[in-house]
Amino acid sequence: MTDPSYNRVDSFSPLGDNGPLHRSPATYSHAWANDNHGDLGSQDMEMNETPRQRGPTHQQSQNSMHSHSSTLFGSGDQPNTETQSFLHDPLNKIDTIYAAHHTPYKDHTGRQLRHIFIVSSVRWFITLLLCISYIGAVIYWQHKGAQDETQKKIFNTVTTGISIALGLNISSAFKDMALNMRWPILHMKKRNLEEIDLILNSDSLIKLSQLVLKSRTPLVVLGALSWLFINILAQVGIAAVSLTYNWDTDTNGVLLSSGNVSIADLSHFYPNGNNSKPTTQDEQYSAHLYGSLALNYGVNTTATLPSPGDIYNPSGSSIFLDLTQPTAQLMFSDSPTGATQPATGSIYSGRTVNVTYGCVAHEVTNNGNGSLTDGSSVTISVANVGDVIVSNVVSGSMTYFTNRTGGAQNNCGTNQRCSVVEVFESSNSSSTTAWYYKCNITVNPTFNDPKNVSWISDEMAWMAGSSIAQVGYVINDQETQIYPPHSVWGVPVQGDFQLMGETIATFAAGSLVGAELFNPPSSYMGTVPSQGQILLVGHKYYFYVIIGLICGCHLIFCIVVAMIANRVKVGPGSHLAMALLLRPIADALWGVSNGKIDSEVYKDAVKRTIATYEKGTNGRWNFTMF
Repeated sequence: MTDPSYNRVDSFSPLGDNGPLHRSPATYSHAWANDNHGDLGSQDMEMNETPRQRGPTHQQSQNSMHSHSSTLFGSGDQPNTETQSFLHDPLNKIDTIYAAHHTPYKDHTGRQLRHIFIVSSVRWFITLLLCISYIGAVIYWQHKGAQDETQKKIFNTVTTGISIALGLNISSAFKDMALNMRWPILHMKKRNLEEIDLILNSDSLIKLSQLVLKSRTPLVVLGALSWLFINILAQVGIAAVSLTYNWDTDTNGVLLSSGNVSIADLSHFYPNGNNSKPTTQDEQYSAHLYGSLALNYGVNTTATLPSPGDIYNPSGSSIFLDLTQPTAQLMFSDSPTGATQPATGSIYSGRTVNVTYGCVAHEVTNNGNGSLTDGSSVTISVANVGDVIVSNVVSGSMTYFTNRTGGAQNNCGTNQRCSVVEVFESSNSSSTTAWYYKCNITVNPTFNDPKNVSWISDEMAWMAGSSIAQVGYVINDQETQIYPPHSVWGVPVQGDFQLMGETIATFAAGSLVGAELFNPPSSYMGTVPSQGQILLVGHKYYFYVIIGLICGCHLIFCIVVAMIANRVKVGPGSHLAMALLLRPIADALWGVSNGKIDSEVYKDAVKRTIATYEKGTNGRWNFTMF
C-alpha cells in the first residue's frame, strides 16, 4: 500500500503559470507507462484496490523526440508514447537549490574566509612580484650608464611586458573580487530579475555600466560607478608609471667601439663650404676669419683642460692658456662615424697643439699717432730699434703687420713653423704713449698623434701664427690688419708684451679651432665614440608612490572583499553549479514564456519578478522569488 504521507507532485510556477502543463526541455531514453503520470510509485504495487487520485496530465513538448541522448531542443516528430526528461525530477530527488552542504564552504566560517583570501592573495603576490620586477628593471638600467639603442629597446620591451602583465593581472583580480562581492550585494535587498542578472555579470565592465543605467538603487549605482572608476584608475596608474622616467642623452659618457672615427681634414685652411684645394690667399683669409672668432670658441686656463676620453662640450672652452709659461693650447676631438664636425657624442682625443709666443715691447719716440706719412707708408721711430715702416696706420688704433719682402714668408730664421708678427699701438693724443711690439709665434707639431691624423703642416703652422695680420693680400711688402681700440683685438695693452703675445697666440689657436669645426671631414680607423642614452627617473617620488599604491590598494581590496563576502555564502563559480542555483528561476521563466526569451512576456516577467539571495530555514542559500 502507499505511504499516506506521500503526495502527488504538481507542476509549480512562481511566476503564475496556472495550467498544469509541464514542458520538458529534453527526453530520457526510456518511456514512462501511460498510467504513471510521471509518478515513480506504480499502482500495480498497491496493497489494496483503492483507486489513487489521478495526477495532472504530463504532456511531451511539441519539440521533443524519443532519443537515446539528452538534447536541449527536440525535433517536431513526437512518438505516441510519452518520454521522460533526463532532468525531470518528480520526487525532487535532484536538489535544484544550491545547498550549503553540497559545497565545501559555509558562510560565516573561517574556512570560507581563508579560501577567499588565499585565492585573492595569489593574484596579489603576482602583482607584488611584477611591481618588484618593474622597480628592479628601472634601477638596473638606471645604473648601467650610457646605453645604445639596442639596450634601450630591450628595456622598453621588458617594462612594456611588465606593464601589460600587471594590467591583466589586476584586471583579472578585480573581476574575481566583483564575482565575490555580488553575493553580499544580492543579499542586501530584493531586486527584480533584470537587476539580479546584471549584478551576476558584474565582472563585466559593460554589464556594470548597464547596471548603472538600469538600477534604481542609489547605493548600487554609487558602488558600480566607484568600481568602474577604480578599474579605470588602476589602468591609468599603471600607464602613468612610464611617465616618471625617460631616456636622455648621456652627458657624462659615450659608447666606444672599433670603426671609422670622424675628424677634420687639417691639410689646409678650407674656405667654408669649399672642399677643393684652396689657393694661398684663400687659406690666409680663412685662417684670419677663423682666428677672429677665437673668443667665441671659449678661452680658459689649462687647469680646465679636458682629459682624453671626456665628452666633447660644444659650449665649453676650446682654447686654454698656460699661466706659468707663454703657451696657448687646443685639443682635437674624435667624432662618431659620419659626423661632419665635433658635436654631442664626440670625445676629446688627447691630441693637442701648443702655440708658443715670445714678444718684446718698445716705446715709440716719434710719430706715435702715425700722422707723418710719405703718401704710401708711415715711418715711426722706436726706442732701441730705430725707424720702422708701417704701410697702413690709423691714429689711435692697433695695427698688426708682417713683412713679406718679395713675397717671402716672415719666418723666424730657419724655423718654418714660426711667424714674426709686429704691432704698432698708435696714440690719438700727445698724452698717450705709442708702443711697438715684435713677437715670434710658433705653432708646434701635434702632440700625442702617433698616426699623424691631426698633423698640421709647416705652411699651415706659419699661416696660423701670423693669421692676426694676414688677410690674403700684400701692400708694399707688408700684410696689415687694423683694429679699432674698442674691438677685442684692438684694446691697447700699454707696453704689456706678455699680454700682447697671449693675444696673438690666442688668435692663432683660434684659427686652428675654426679649421677643425669648419673644414671638411676625414676619418681613420680607431675607437669610435657614439651617442649614449641614459635612463633618468625624473620623478622618482611619484614612481615609487604609484608602485606602492598599486600594491597597497590591491592588498586592501583583497582583505575588504574577503571580509564582506564572508558575511554570506559565496555562490558557485562554474556554469553548471550556477545553472543548478538558478534552475527554479529558469524553469519558471521557461514556463511563462514557453522558452522564448525575446518575447514580451519574458521581458515583462524579468522586470516584474522580485527575488533575493537569502538563507532558507533549512540552512541552504538560494534565490527566493516573490
